[in-house]
Amino acid sequence: MVAMTFEDNALLADCAAAVLARHEPRQWRHAVDERWHYVLPADHQRRDQGWKLHVPATPLSACLVLSRAVEVLARHRCAFKFAATLRQLHELVGPNADRNAAGKFLTVYPNDDAHARAVAEDLHEATLGLPGQWILTDRRFRPHSQVFYRYGGFTPPMVLTDDGEYRSVLRAPDGTVIPDQRGVGRVAPSWAVDPFVHATAEPSTVASTAPAARTAPSVSAPPSASAATAATAASAVLIGGRFTVRTAIRQNNRGGVYLAEDPAGTRVVLKRFREHTGATVDGGDSRTRARAEARMLSLLGPQGAAPEFIDIFTSGTDIFVAQQWIDGVPLRRFVARELRPSGTALALDLDLVVDLTEQLLRLLAKVHAAGYVLGDLTPNNVLVTQQRRLVLIDLESALRPDDIAPRLLTPGYAAPEEEGRARMIAVAPDRATDLYGLGATLFHLASGAHPPASKGARVREMVRSMALRNPVAARLAPVITELLAPEPARRPGIEDVRAILARPVPAPEVPAQPDIAELIDGMLDDVVTTADPAGASMWRNSETASRYDPCSVHVGAPGVMLVLCQAARAGYSEVLDTIDTAARWTMRKLPDEPRVLPGLMFGRAGTAVSLYEAGVVLGAEDVSAAGLDLARILPTQWHVPDVFHGVAGAGLALVRLWRHTGDDDLLARARRCADGLLGSATQDSATGGPQWTATGNFLLAGTRHWGFAHGTAGIATFLLDIAEATGDDRYLDVARAAAESLGRVAILDGEAAFWPSGEDDEHADTVRLTGFCSGATGVGTFLLRLHQLTGDRAARDLAERAATAVHHANWTSPPLWCHGLATDGDFLLDCAGLADLATTHRDRAADTARVIAARAVRRRGRLLTPDDTGDVVASFANGYVGALSFLLRLHHGGARPLLPDYARDVVSA
Repeated sequence: MVAMTFEDNALLADCAAAVLARHEPRQWRHAVDERWHYVLPADHQRRDQGWKLHVPATPLSACLVLSRAVEVLARHRCAFKFAATLRQLHELVGPNADRNAAGKFLTVYPNDDAHARAVAEDLHEATLGLPGQWILTDRRFRPHSQVFYRYGGFTPPMVLTDDGEYRSVLRAPDGTVIPDQRGVGRVAPSWAVDPFVHATAEPSTVASTAPAARTAPSVSAPPSASAATAATAASAVLIGGRFTVRTAIRQNNRGGVYLAEDPAGTRVVLKRFREHTGATVDGGDSRTRARAEARMLSLLGPQGAAPEFIDIFTSGTDIFVAQQWIDGVPLRRFVARELRPSGTALALDLDLVVDLTEQLLRLLAKVHAAGYVLGDLTPNNVLVTQQRRLVLIDLESALRPDDIAPRLLTPGYAAPEEEGRARMIAVAPDRATDLYGLGATLFHLASGAHPPASKGARVREMVRSMALRNPVAARLAPVITELLAPEPARRPGIEDVRAILARPVPAPEVPAQPDIAELIDGMLDDVVTTADPAGASMWRNSETASRYDPCSVHVGAPGVMLVLCQAARAGYSEVLDTIDTAARWTMRKLPDEPRVLPGLMFGRAGTAVSLYEAGVVLGAEDVSAAGLDLARILPTQWHVPDVFHGVAGAGLALVRLWRHTGDDDLLARARRCADGLLGSATQDSATGGPQWTATGNFLLAGTRHWGFAHGTAGIATFLLDIAEATGDDRYLDVARAAAESLGRVAILDGEAAFWPSGEDDEHADTVRLTGFCSGATGVGTFLLRLHQLTGDRAARDLAERAATAVHHANWTSPPLWCHGLATDGDFLLDCAGLADLATTHRDRAADTARVIAARAVRRRGRLLTPDDTGDVVASFANGYVGALSFLLRLHHGGARPLLPDYARDVVSA
């Protein structure tokens, strides 16, 4: 007999199949992807939109809910889908699940409104009383029903937005198109007539609960929240008869955290734990964890190790825990705020780190002395007060060593033995897991980065590399490497950690030098062997990336193709067939999306360059011609001015292609882009220089940015490039004025220069950024080019200081192109063009390559670099291909993809 596990992918499918077997199983069609199992009647008629039903479940009730629901749906011959695995359902009900999708285990697609009413009625009877969380985006069919509904897309048209993202739309009765907006309180558009209105009345007397965070009133909240959601965010709501909620600190699927006051006006924190969220196979849910948190607050609060416990009470079906409000910030945010140049790294003050480490040891000792295991020690679960005292928060995962319960895991901070188990399966906690979490948290203190996905020897190599340049990493390295041991028995206890810290700091060990050539070869081999020209995308991408244009450089085939062209020019002839396949795949796909956006990364400007350069590498005139044809239809006037999404990106592509071809029509089009930017510039009130803001239906509309991707540095780079191409001083004057503005907002620290994002929020102008999208790499990229073209000494000085900041920060950045090490390394290679500092900057670039290699993980037998989530994907901006681009430049020379390259130093003005 084969044992069935809760991870078994066939468990739910077998349950549905067993029911359908009684209803002419050959009359049903099935389709399964990584997340969903779709079931359609053989004669199913596709609908774009309508009223759809949702039925929630918990991992424990899933098979019963599914079997009862499928029986109803089979009788009604109704299309539906359900979560393909219990792991997927576990994610849907998790405390941090997307609130717009949370709880939607089963989705039903009725044929019409009458069909919807009949199906809903029978589903209500079949599932009444079974457990499942309230679905926040929907209305409840009847009081206490487990059937929920909303109006939305079934197989809706997908429209490419100004952000470069595909979103579903609905068609109104008058033919107009509106976004299909899923969200709390957005059950239906105003014109949709509710076919269930007779059945939706809720009891008029309900318990009060907390308000939504800065949202309009919701018509979809559960009874326990109806009083609160009838109030606006500005209104005061009474909870538990004594606590007045003032504002929401944060909200998630579990319920949220609120700042409130007691009758005496004392501030308190209320944490809400919703019924059935975080539900597990042992029957527990977030309310179980609420009781655990209350218990830990009662134990640790009087010792000053945690907020003091005030109360635990029920409101409707939810549980609230009231606790002391402490003025502080999470340790993660504190570290990001306090990092400063130290030696040749960004680091915290060494004495501060020693103090914080001792505080962490004392806190952990108190937890263990009380007979508990924290289970989830991370920089997010430690608060730093104004006096720099550490306090443990979010204690809901704490358990006694003999407790049996499923675990909440934070990737990177969870011990290997924990990550190797199914998260839904109950497991007795072990203090060794807290010791691993301590090591991972100390890694964050030492580096400002989250621990890597790789374990064991590769982590030790990373720490040794950091210790060569970072005094904090050198001090903590012996402790971190011991605590992050893969084997639980090898991790030192708290007193052993203190003993290790008391020893003299050893001389840093020089780590083994990574084989960059092996990394390049592995990446190229993976790109070639994983290409899938039959797929919707040429290369597998993340779920988020799949919502974007597959013909964009950012996440699509053209970005990979750009880098393969780099490789071909460097002599890697084995990539030529893949370039040809990717080019022709892109050419076939382009007509599928008639809307042409101008951006270099999210639009089609970068795609035009990629196709043209692929044609040159292949000697294929039709491919190059396709790129030029695409360039000629790029918008030259647009309400988004930036490089990544807007008209500055089109301008950069047009100038680049003009240089390739000498086609004056392309240059004329670029000038139209530049003239539009001159006309749309306004004067920044803070600096007196030019600024640009997007308008219209664009995510960043109305916001100011200093960086390259969305703001001043990138737009000024294009104006500088068009000035060089045309000799028109109007463009150069604005670029110079932009440089002066960027100089005024720079955050100078010793020999380093950082930049804020420029966004208008509480902390935006004080956070020191070093990335390409926003920060020193992107601003430095522009300033260096201004110096190269004009000899501007001030621009060169700031660019050099930007390079220093970038090199200091290379352990805090991910190994990506968009906002990580790949563009950092590219900028340092650009700076190596400064004759008197060539060796310095090339050495810094080589150091960045070593950091990238240290972060690589082994997948499919190859060393590849992960994205922000730990996944390994072949995309340009957010995958390993962007890192490959930099490594190819480092080893074989050449220019940066897409950006102007003047490759010369000049006598400073």
